[in-house]
Amino acid sequence: MPPDFSTLRHRERQRAAAYLQARSEVIAAIDAIYKRVEIYSSAQINPTSYKSLGIDYRLLELDDDGKHLQPPNSDLSTPIFFEPRGATWVAPVRITDVECEGDLRAITDGWENVKDNPLVQSFHAQVWYVYLGLERMFFQFRREFYPEGDSRVPPNLRQISKWLKSGTIVPSVFAERFYSAIWGSMRWAPASAFVPKKLLYPGKPHTLIIILIQEEPSEELSRAEMMTLTAAMITRLEGEECLEYNTIPVMAITIFGRMKARVLEAHSSQQELVVKKTQLLDFSTNQVANKSMNILLGFMAGDLVGDPRGPTVPTDISKTSRTAEKVNTAKGGTIRKMFRKMRPRVVAGTEPEPSEGATQ
Repeated sequence: MPPDFSTLRHRERQRAAAYLQARSEVIAAIDAIYKRVEIYSSAQINPTSYKSLGIDYRLLELDDDGKHLQPPNSDLSTPIFFEPRGATWVAPVRITDVECEGDLRAITDGWENVKDNPLVQSFHAQVWYVYLGLERMFFQFRREFYPEGDSRVPPNLRQISKWLKSGTIVPSVFAERFYSAIWGSMRWAPASAFVPKKLLYPGKPHTLIIILIQEEPSEELSRAEMMTLTAAMITRLEGEECLEYNTIPVMAITIFGRMKARVLEAHSSQQELVVKKTQLLDFSTNQVANKSMNILLGFMAGDLVGDPRGPTVPTDISKTSRTAEKVNTAKGGTIRKMFRKMRPRVVAGTEPEPSEGATQ
């Protein structure tokens, strides 16, 4: 005989309780890592300390075009949540007038002038020089993604991308309790954060953050990066926007002094913080800087992939049954939201998707 309705409901409550248990374990693990990193004594984290801090570090290897490179003996079980498009995918800028050409050349031809510019000698100025160039290349210039003769208005990379810049109309990336720690330093801070454009339930948990660190570049992971990553993961896990997920994938672009930058791909788990890091990208000459810029733009316009719904935990029936009695009222009904189909809900102010036909 098929199970009756009460049996199905009981099993549903058990699954929900197991999910809550897994979620609480992930939050506790990432919160513990945040607290350990926050009191770490140095701006750079010694690689010998990664394990004790709860960081599982991997090198994020790229091919010459800036796409993921899978070594022959790489661990294919490590999940991938971001898929960069590569530097050659980034379409040329559509030059509309003399002013547009001048704005573009000020960026593409201006990197080598920085070393002789007295206004760009401090780490603060160098970091902001690279960051503002990245922002303009992503937001401002329209790109030749459509074939010649196409009547559509060419999109910029922001429109092509999957990201919406975080603000008052989208879910918060950093909870208020992290503000003093994240923005309390004169040397580093997150400059901008992005969440996926489609703000329907359940929304994707992927997150993009740009971090500015006004210090010497280093191949070691930094305290600032790890605090930023874990604070964002905790905020997203504790919020209402990512209830379907126990894994929060975060991509960070970190810009350092001396015209250097890198990309981090990280995700949460029940035991540790998994962090993959590229080698430093250089912005000191025009040729190298423009390729490095397109590699970063290829990451920012890349695809959001993978299944972040896990991890789960084995269900102990005796313990789970007691927990399950409270599930239906937990967080004002958030578990009911997780285990039933929701009518699509569009958040007011969501920016439109690019017109159909744009190269993805």
